This record gives sequence, structure tokens and C-alpha cells, in this order.
Amino acid sequence: MRHRLTVLSALLLVLAWPATGQGPLSPTTMLERIQKKYSSSPSVKVTFVQTYAPSGFGETAPETGTLVLQAPDSLRFEYDGPEGKLFTFDGKAGRQYVARDRQMIVKTLTNEERARLPLLFLSDPRQVLSQFEAKVVETAAGAVDLQLSPRSGREPGQITVFASRDGELKRLVVLDPAGNKTTFTFTKLEPGKKRPASDFTLNPPAGTKIVTG
Repeated sequence: MRHRLTVLSALLLVLAWPATGQGPLSPTTMLERIQKKYSSSPSVKVTFVQTYAPSGFGETAPETGTLVLQAPDSLRFEYDGPEGKLFTFDGKAGRQYVARDRQMIVKTLTNEERARLPLLFLSDPRQVLSQFEAKVVETAAGAVDLQLSPRSGREPGQITVFASRDGELKRLVVLDPAGNKTTFTFTKLEPGKKRPASDFTLNPPAGTKIVTG
């Protein structure tokens, strides 16, 4: 009787395992699935909610909008609201444009600053693992918690990615060494066509003040 119960228990365990994956996931496998999900079409668009919590304080009011990612290293945040706020990265420089202020800030980003952006979605897993110690924790709901800690010990302090087992990102949490936390929640993933370079380099209207950093 005990043998029958053991066999039955094993069968129930197999049937209960999520259909989208077999066995535990390694960091490499999870990163490969993320990269494939966000690089298999010319571009990808998602909606986002962004919050910021300074160390020791509660979250600020959330910002919402759409994010476009285009392999290998371009992205565009287009924020909702009357300010007309955009942030883009074209692989080299970041640009923050606010239509209401008629101003655009252009800055070449450091590796640490780039690491705060959701470019992880497009990155080669080997490159990510050369920069971060990685740990995968699977939740009871079948989702994945991928924890990344920089090997250098510098910024960002910690990156935590919450994703489905097939690689779709649900939430990204970036914690810097000072304890400031930025959280992005993503929904409505849509594959798209290749975007023009101007979507990421930006060509603001005449009269816009350009500030370089």
C-alpha cells in the first residue's frame, strides 16, 4: 500500500509541474528566454508603470507610458501626461526631452547608468552573467524571480526581475547602493516593426534648448 501511495504522489507531482517548463531553471536558461522574447521581432512595445522610492521614504506618484525596445541596444520611454516627456537611448547616448520645457538633455551614459535601463531584456546572457551574480527563485504561481547582483559591487546595487517561465517580463526592480528603489511594472507586450533611428536619437522642434552632460 505504501508503494502505491509513493507512486501516486510522484505522478501527482509531475502533473502539477507547470506545463511551460520542465524542472528548475538556471540563470542562463532564464536569460536566454528573456532575450529571445524581446529580440525575436524587429521591435517590442509594452506599457509600463514606473515608481521611485528614495531611501527611507515611500514611493512617489507613479508615472505611466509606453516603452519600445529594439535590439541590440535601443529603447524609448514615452510618458503619459501633458509635459510631453520622452527618454531614449540609441546605444550610446541617453536623451531626455520635455516638450513643455522646450529642453532636451543629452548625456553619454556610463556602464553603471546603462545597467539601470531595461536593456537587460536584449542582452547576451553571457554578457549579463559576466557582470552579475545571478540566482533564480521560482514561485508557487509558476513565475520566476531572477536576482542579479553586480560583481563589481558598484551600481546598480541590485536588480530583481520578475518574469513568466517563457521569458515575459512582468516587473523590474532596481535598487542602488544608497537604497533608492525604482520599479517598473510591464503589461501588454506587442511585437512590432523596425523603428526609424529618429525614434531613438530624437529631433526636437526648432527652438528647443539642448543641454549636454
